[in-house]
Amino acid sequence: MDSVRKKILYYSIPFILVFTGIYFVVPKPELIVSVLIRLFAFGVALHVSLRYREWRILFLAAMFFLMALRQVFTFFIWTGVVERSPLTNAMSELPGMLVTFLALLSIIYIGLILSGNAKTIKAQQESINTLNSLLPMCSKCRRIKDDDGYWRELELYIESHTDSQFSHGLCQECSDEMYGDQEWYKKSMMKRKAAS
Repeated sequence: MDSVRKKILYYSIPFILVFTGIYFVVPKPELIVSVLIRLFAFGVALHVSLRYREWRILFLAAMFFLMALRQVFTFFIWTGVVERSPLTNAMSELPGMLVTFLALLSIIYIGLILSGNAKTIKAQQESINTLNSLLPMCSKCRRIKDDDGYWRELELYIESHTDSQFSHGLCQECSDEMYGDQEWYKKSMMKRKAAS
């Protein structure tokens, strides 16, 4: 956590100094500070997108860049560099409309993810409910009667209704019962006891 704090301080101090200098030197400093903050956010989003190879973060980066562009346009209008006209008014609104469009795409994408997660959770809950209910099991062969009325091996039933898979082995009692009278088994058990 200390390295994160050092990075935050390392990047924050120069920005604070730049913002302070701009505030006292530039006309309409609030717009310049706003532009710099949005460009900084653009840089962070771009860095995170490239670092984690997550292209969807580029939507955020584009939104920050477009907001900074709009603030630059507003700055030029306020300082008189660009004359206010219907064309400049429309051009200054264009980045805002694009940001709204990108935000809408992001919301739709997040909605699709949440919808998919909800379906997965529902399917898992149904699977859990199936296993929590009473299951008819044969007292002799230990098979389970499935929803279609067929008797299935316990392992196959559980594997088809969950993400579980089985591997087989022998417990100590069954090993003793099956191989306890075998000489190789007795030697193996003596070696295990000596090793522990």
